[in-house]
This record gives sequence, structure tokens and C-alpha cells, in this order.
Amino acid sequence: RNGNHVEIWMTAVRSHFNPERIEIRKGDHVIWHITNIERAHDATHGFALPGYNIALSIEPGEAVTMEFDAITAGVFAYYCTEFCSALHLEMMGYLMVIP
Repeated sequence: RNGNHVEIWMTAVRSHFNPERIEIRKGDHVIWHITNIERAHDATHGFALPGYNIALSIEPGEAVTMEFDAITAGVFAYYCTEFCSALHLEMMGYLMVIP
């Protein structure tokens, strides 16, 4: 955090995102980096944050960056949108935007 600018660094690996819970404030400008740290060439992960209309696909070894303003307070689930393992449905987390 630098004032109202927040930078998030996340990894994606089979069955979880790290960190799984993120807390920011309403009005923050967010720069969110996600790196897929899988080694298998067919281990693509997806990332969806529907509350902010964000959907990404992340190839193994790839890093993606998204940027948005946290204009809506609440708790928003994020999850993997690419079937990645038997525990795929557990690959999720929560973004808490505090008013």
C-alpha cells in the first residue's frame, strides 16, 4: 500500500491462489499481478472476479497484471475458471473491500 494505491502479488498453483484473502479499502486503485507457477505445459489457470467484471486466462509460467479502482464495497469471491485438477472447485478466495 502506498496511500490509496495497492499492489497485490499472487501465485496460482493447482487447487489454490496465494493469498486466498485480500483486504483493501473502497476507493483504492489496485494493481494485481498473478503468476501461474505450474511446470506442466497443460496446467492453465483462469481467474474470475465477477464483482469487478474481470476474467483472465493464465498459461503455465505466465504472469498477468490487471488494474482497477475499488468503487464497490463488499466481499467478492474470485476463483479459477479453467478445470485444473480434482480440487479445482477449491481454487478460490475472497476480496474484501472495506467501506
